[in-house]
Amino acid sequence: MRPYTTRIPVADSYLQALGQVIYNFATTQWNVVYLGSLAAPSFVSRGDVDEIGAVARDFNLLSETGRFPEFAAISTRFSEVTKRYMNLLHTTGLTASDGEQLLGSSDAGNIQWTEADVWTLANDLQTLDIDSNDLFYKLNGNS
Repeated sequence: MRPYTTRIPVADSYLQALGQVIYNFATTQWNVVYLGSLAAPSFVSRGDVDEIGAVARDFNLLSETGRFPEFAAISTRFSEVTKRYMNLLHTTGLTASDGEQLLGSSDAGNIQWTEADVWTLANDLQTLDIDSNDLFYKLNGNS
């Protein structure tokens, strides 16, 4: 395999944060899918959707049934981090005022995703991942 060499200088720690966000979102989404499967066994097929926001929307609908009141808080949090994740995915590379390479958008207020912002999202996803996994095992009778 040929090693990758970047021609755009981006801090390794920034790239690590971005990778952690992607990984944490994937595992969090699957935990939400598994939770949803407790209310609707076919919900597990939602994990293969092409549209990122679909799992959040569908899980929100499941949480509104009231069958599992514990879903409401997870649904709210998952919807919020999904929006942030989608915002990050829809950015472009740019050079910040200090010369640092990062992702951002010149639309809607010139938003820049600093490394701290990316790590905050990674941490929020990780916390939700753990909480949704714990809830799954609690509700599934395996805790």
